[in-house]
Amino acid sequence: MHHNFLRYVLDSCSALTPEISQLPFTNTGTSHMELNYSDVFKVIGPKPDKRICDTEQGPFILCVADDPLYYERASMSREGDKNNDLAQSDNFINWQSWNKHYVDGIVDNYKIEEDKPLPKFIIRDSVKKGYLDLKNNGLVLKNKTLVDSVKSTKTDNYFFPVSSFFTCEKFINELSKLDVKYNLSLDLGKVPYIHDLFLKKNPILQTHFVVEKILTAIKNNENMEIPELDVFQEGYIYAKLEETNDFVLMPMIEAFFKNTQEIIEYLQYYPRHYKAMNPNLPTFNGIPNPFHLWNLKK
Repeated sequence: MHHNFLRYVLDSCSALTPEISQLPFTNTGTSHMELNYSDVFKVIGPKPDKRICDTEQGPFILCVADDPLYYERASMSREGDKNNDLAQSDNFINWQSWNKHYVDGIVDNYKIEEDKPLPKFIIRDSVKKGYLDLKNNGLVLKNKTLVDSVKSTKTDNYFFPVSSFFTCEKFINELSKLDVKYNLSLDLGKVPYIHDLFLKKNPILQTHFVVEKILTAIKNNENMEIPELDVFQEGYIYAKLEETNDFVLMPMIEAFFKNTQEIIEYLQYYPRHYKAMNPNLPTFNGIPNPFHLWNLKK
């Protein structure tokens, strides 16, 4: 994820490669334009050839999913240039074209027929379950598997944090480390212009940081209006609230909360007689959760 953009920056800014006059961006904002890239930089994408680490010599450069929410939102909305709308308020009609991991999980867990539109609350709940158990779910797990396979090559690889794409300052800082490690002769003066275009064409990043503001407002007992969120942002908020509020399950309803005061009151007045160990949490007080294990066994 973002490996094409990273490859473009390296190829266009390095004195070791031919000059690239074109930009990499497609109509959907991804960096998937077919360009004449060099073979100098081995930037591995999320779906590399399985033989790559066996047939080629490193080092390899790989983006690491150090921010699960951003990584999954960007991957799901932009993969294969599908431009998936993750914020649909009506039934999700094309959910079957999403990443196979999510489709299989929804069909299995909710007994849904693949040829029917899907209520938003089902997808939100499925996303929430994934964020509560990242070790066994989601694209972050796939990224970790890829990272581990690259580490097994025992070459001097470089792991580029996805969060480094968030600001130009962070991006240049990470490129500088890469430049020093591999002597890439990068002209970092070219980066601000390219990165600014990347930001303008990336609506996922433009709306990323509002989730942390919402969670902070809830923690500080402050009210703020909640803007339109996509289903991955909503599922992430649900997951964080269930992690930090023992015995509370967030509601499976179509509409999301309008402001943080509604969430604060939901948590405050959650009925005692409904409180029970959350079956979505892998552990409870550091001990394996028997209800979660039972569900896995089912």
